[in-house]
Amino acid sequence: MTLPHARYIILEHEGVWKINLDNKYYGPFPTQAAAVANATGTAEKATEAGYPASVLLMKGTNFEMLWTSAEA
Repeated sequence: MTLPHARYIILEHEGVWKINLDNKYYGPFPTQAAAVANATGTAEKATEAGYPASVLLMKGTNFEMLWTSAEA
């Protein structure tokens, strides 16, 4: 059985940095770097539990991959 891919999306929402996971917001974080660090740490733990995971930065309508457990 394949587990669902956990996508941690970092974005500025309502003037602060947040993490979106499955359409739920987590945060706020004081800086983009703090949100990225939190999301990456959580994604690494999800990977250890068997979930494929990625951390993405939302820039307008585009996404930048910051970290992924997926093999290239």
